[in-house]
Amino acid sequence: LLKKSSTLFLSFLQIIFEVVTSGQHGYLAIDEVKVLRHPCTKIPHFLRLRNVEVNAGQIAAFDCGATGKIIASDSLILQGLQGQNVPVKETNAINNRKFKAIFNIANTTRRDAGDYRCIIHSEGGVGVSNYAVLVVKGNSGHMILYTFSIIICKKNY
Repeated sequence: LLKKSSTLFLSFLQIIFEVVTSGQHGYLAIDEVKVLRHPCTKIPHFLRLRNVEVNAGQIAAFDCGATGKIIASDSLILQGLQGQNVPVKETNAINNRKFKAIFNIANTTRRDAGDYRCIIHSEGGVGVSNYAVLVVKGNSGHMILYTFSIIICKKNY
């Protein structure tokens, strides 16, 4: 007889710290690490951020969905791996426990291509999504689409 338990025992835990500097070399000092037996409930948790592909000159829209509540004092940004920060265009409440933040990168060029992630600064801490890739195709912002219909009929003799 197997008994199902809700207790999770971790034998290995990996913690990754990220440091952003202005090119100066140095050390990162960690004062204290707390492992809590409960999730951080005051910080929204992002859903998986999806890759975005656009043609040059178009608007790249990133939709950052999250579980948790957002309040007016929370700060949302879309951060590029190259250091660019994109302000939030709008936030929409899906229900009382989920919301979506929309970020637009207008008039995209190939220099905008790269990795982006959503970040929220709240009173409970910082929430960070996965990185998603922005792919910018072509050199021009104008693209003309031609549609051709080809009908091939077999002639019966």
